[in-house]
Amino acid sequence: MKIRFYLFVTLLGIMGPVSGQDLHFSMFNMSPLTLNPAFTGAFEGTARIGGIYRDQWASFLQNQFTTPSFYLDVPLMRGLRKQDWIGVGAVMFNDKAGTAEMKYVGSLLSASYHMGLGKDGRNLLTFGLQGGSSQRSIDLMADGLKFADELDKQVGGGGLGIGNGLDRGVKDEVSFLDFSFGAMLRSRLNDKDFLEAGLSFNHLTRPRYGFAGNQGTQGQQDKGARRPMRTALHGRLLHRFSDLFYLEPTMLFQTTGGAAEFAVQAIAGYKINDDFTLRAGPGMRFGDAAQVMIGGDYQDIRVGLSYDLNISSLSKISNFQGGFELAAQYIIKIYKKPKISPAILCPQF
Repeated sequence: MKIRFYLFVTLLGIMGPVSGQDLHFSMFNMSPLTLNPAFTGAFEGTARIGGIYRDQWASFLQNQFTTPSFYLDVPLMRGLRKQDWIGVGAVMFNDKAGTAEMKYVGSLLSASYHMGLGKDGRNLLTFGLQGGSSQRSIDLMADGLKFADELDKQVGGGGLGIGNGLDRGVKDEVSFLDFSFGAMLRSRLNDKDFLEAGLSFNHLTRPRYGFAGNQGTQGQQDKGARRPMRTALHGRLLHRFSDLFYLEPTMLFQTTGGAAEFAVQAIAGYKINDDFTLRAGPGMRFGDAAQVMIGGDYQDIRVGLSYDLNISSLSKISNFQGGFELAAQYIIKIYKKPKISPAILCPQF
């Protein structure tokens, strides 16, 4: 069973035109710049630095799936109006998947424009743009890496059992430029409720990212398959029951290349003292995994830990084990208190 799963993951990563590697986090709100570039500079402070690490199926796979990502963003300057501002940021990631160590590495820059709506500044409309260089690579000489023509004819293969990816014209590395666009609306509904909703479009230019490199009839090299665009819709509602307790339900729906994902979470926060708030709650990625999350806020530092309990058809192989994530972010505040309090809405996180 495990052999078939290894083979499935490997072939999926190499040959599938719509099965491209993409970033995937359960604590998506702890990785704002990979969720929506409109989050760039969407906080109160001088700078924000953070990171998240995901390790999936490590308990039963020797070559597991790991994803570290780091980001830095700042609200850089005032916009065209006094209630507007511009944010800039950068995010880096290094995603590794499977037996052949398929890697997806990127360094992206982002910018956003935050527009205060109305005289009371209780609503914000934000537009963000992100772009940079990304790279995918694979170890074509990895042990256990098999191609279709190496498999037995009894299972639909070619029965050759020889050669490697380079012999078949498969490239082991491809680089491309990647761009994303996002929009977000945030609103202070009343003294107790805060609403946030956003929409992002990733891989806007559908860059060529495939490893296929066969020579065509004109003697020219095939540039590979195109990356399907990924669309993500996300929302968050924070309701304060009192000064000590709040509930924060969130949702994420995203789709790419005919595949779709829908996740919901419900995080509760309880203020232990003036400096520390405990955060915890369940989540569900439908058809895939149940989630448990716990963390806390200490002054301007937020940390989170999550674990996925696999409930998909792969649970027979994974024994219901999934992945864990560890995330942290810190908002740096280096400024003097303004003489006049700003009217714009800018949540701490």
